[in-house]
Amino acid sequence: MKIKEVEKLLQINSQTIRYYEKLGFLKPKRDENGYRNYTQEDVQILRKIHFLRDFDIPLEMIQTILLNPDQFQNILNKHLKFLQAKIENLEEVQQKCFHLNQKNIPLLDAIIDGEFQNQPAHSHDEIKSIIHKASEFIKPYPVVTLGRKTTPFQFLKEIIFIFISTTLITMSFLLYFINTHTMTHIHWGLYLLSVILLTIIFIFILFHEKYYEFGIVDFYIFDSYKMKAKSIKAVLENTTHEIARHYLYKDICNVKIHVEKKIGGIGFGPVTYYNIIYQFHMRDGNHFQINSSLYQETSQDRKSVYEILDYHHVKIIDEQNLKQFFLQKNLSIYEYLEKRCT
Repeated sequence: MKIKEVEKLLQINSQTIRYYEKLGFLKPKRDENGYRNYTQEDVQILRKIHFLRDFDIPLEMIQTILLNPDQFQNILNKHLKFLQAKIENLEEVQQKCFHLNQKNIPLLDAIIDGEFQNQPAHSHDEIKSIIHKASEFIKPYPVVTLGRKTTPFQFLKEIIFIFISTTLITMSFLLYFINTHTMTHIHWGLYLLSVILLTIIFIFILFHEKYYEFGIVDFYIFDSYKMKAKSIKAVLENTTHEIARHYLYKDICNVKIHVEKKIGGIGFGPVTYYNIIYQFHMRDGNHFQINSSLYQETSQDRKSVYEILDYHHVKIIDEQNLKQFFLQKNLSIYEYLEKRCT
């Protein structure tokens, strides 16, 4: 079945179909002339994706459902919690917009400066425009990630690098200590097996995936420390969210933030950087900690974890008074910390 036929049958445009193919959901065969030829199985997958997208289920979760159909109910339950939290979040934004609307604020600058008393009335369209700008300003950044989050492609590259490195090391050992001309096929087979086993051992020793991913209404905590085999499988399948700890912001008791100035680096001499330590104390009794290193060349995100936590009214124990940084607009966070520490 050609892409135009699929497009007409499912009412999905060709750009979207190609996008799903790029993500790996579909792998259509190609004719001799290079045109895509979609099977009934491909069409069925597109039906499922289209159906799930109608419920606003993220593509990452859809991929998990397609790979593990028995996870559908589990993911649906998580999505319901996410939607409920999103509804509560939007209701809060709605209330803020309502109060802004009542004050007939003329300009966005007036919202920031607080100069919106005794202003003349404006048209309904102008007020709607002001409210839209205000809501865009106060909502958090869609996703902020702290730590290491590896894609399947990146992990495969690391595996290949470890395998090649192990092969070269063991080959050097053979050439130095053993006469390779006397080795039989059995010996070479044992050599290859030893290389594979050493590669697996090095992967388990070196692998450590740890990240905190902060969304609009919820966040994920993933640490492979006590579940390496399961974590490696999840990274390769791009399903780490399924085994990560999932929390809403209201599940946080408090977050303690501490900043340390560090000196490190190799090759081109010492490098100064700041280590921001986040300590999460959860209402379920769990405690988590993750670090975020800031270098002089580090790009500055529009929103930070601090701002997202503050937006959700999480209690923040801020020893270095980082909140003052967010009240000023001239310095990057690295420059601000440098100024405070010098």
